[in-house]
Amino acid sequence: MIEAVLRATPLFWPGALLSALAGLLCSRRLGRRLGTHPLAAFLLMLSLGGIATFTLLPDINSHYLDGLRYAESGYASQWHAPRLAELTSVNQDSLNVALFVPLGVAVAHIRPGKGAAWSAVAAAALPFGIEATQYAVPWLLRACDLQDIVDNLLGLALGLFAGHVLGLVARAAASFRRARSGPPRAPRAPRGSLGAAAQPGP
Repeated sequence: MIEAVLRATPLFWPGALLSALAGLLCSRRLGRRLGTHPLAAFLLMLSLGGIATFTLLPDINSHYLDGLRYAESGYASQWHAPRLAELTSVNQDSLNVALFVPLGVAVAHIRPGKGAAWSAVAAAALPFGIEATQYAVPWLLRACDLQDIVDNLLGLALGLFAGHVLGLVARAAASFRRARSGPPRAPRAPRGSLGAAAQPGP
């Protein structure tokens, strides 16, 4: 299944390389702007690049006339909640779910506030924008499917939950290390300062 997905996405490696490069170049600045760790900002950039690569880049191995079948009115409106057996095996549903998990983890690490709220809203709107683009631009050779939206939103929710759990664990571990190290020690006075203070003035 994974090999079939990579064959249908011949621009995967260039897209992944560009996403990683953009993440390396912008992670520190983006992290300061969003109030998050540069690693989380890098994950955010990498996940957005991966999503765009898998969902919006055209299949350059196919003829553009093959995209006409995606322009028909046969929009796939059937959907279902993925079952556990589907999520624990490699298939289209599980891959669509996994695609948005890193994005959810990255968004969960953004500093609480307006930036985090807007980032979560934008992440939730992303699957709808992707499917609308696929429907409006048939030469991308991407089928518009309501099930993809359901899978993507589930992956985003799982990523947000996992990100919050990881944040709680990290804060608890930091508190535990501070408690074991004891209260901070008072700074030591420079050698000779007491003697200098004890000397009477002229």
